[in-house]
Amino acid sequence: MTHTLAALPMFRELGEEGLRRLESVARLRRYPAGQVLCTEGDPADQLIVLLDGRVKAGRVSVDGREVVLAVDAAPVAFDKTTLLVEGTHRATLTAVTPVEVAYLPRVAVLEAIATEPSVAARLMRTLAETVRDLDERLTDAVVLDVSARVAKWLVRRSEGGRVWLHAGQAGLGAEIGATRVSVNRALRSFERRELVEIGDGEVTVKDVEALARIAKTTPADAGDKARRKYE
Repeated sequence: MTHTLAALPMFRELGEEGLRRLESVARLRRYPAGQVLCTEGDPADQLIVLLDGRVKAGRVSVDGREVVLAVDAAPVAFDKTTLLVEGTHRATLTAVTPVEVAYLPRVAVLEAIATEPSVAARLMRTLAETVRDLDERLTDAVVLDVSARVAKWLVRRSEGGRVWLHAGQAGLGAEIGATRVSVNRALRSFERRELVEIGDGEVTVKDVEALARIAKTTPADAGDKARRKYE
């Protein structure tokens, strides 16, 4: 096990006794790459915690195509909001790499939230950060062109220089609201300018400062459109 429940922000200050209670009811499983952890629309009666590996969250469009929403690395918990309101899974979760997962019963998580103020506070903060991230992604889709969005995506993940494309260029495009073709065009442009090097399932960032400058670029027509939206 690479991570434990204590590595999750919402459980970080739970205390040893509270963590032991959760661990005692957790169902641990290991799965190979390609395994579906849950399907969109299934009842969210458990908190799914990724302890090791990477998982892809996707949905099926009206024409039957898979839309990749995100690729997340451990440690992370999925569908916290639907668990709180007795909802369903909002996406299908698929293992991108071999994974280790902990399934926590809904009643145990709700008990921890009700009895430990630190868990409730951390959960609220996590949910607020999720909303903020979604708002930023929506704003970027309106204000920034595809090149700026790709540059921003790379800068955020460029620690160490190598950025893995676990869901391919199509997955990157799905995350930033762009097509695979337009993502490929932006990456090839960066490569010609020696800002990145494109490999098999990865991109090596060679000039993060130049990409950061591109990421802050706002095309005039997009800026005017955004301003009109809020006037």
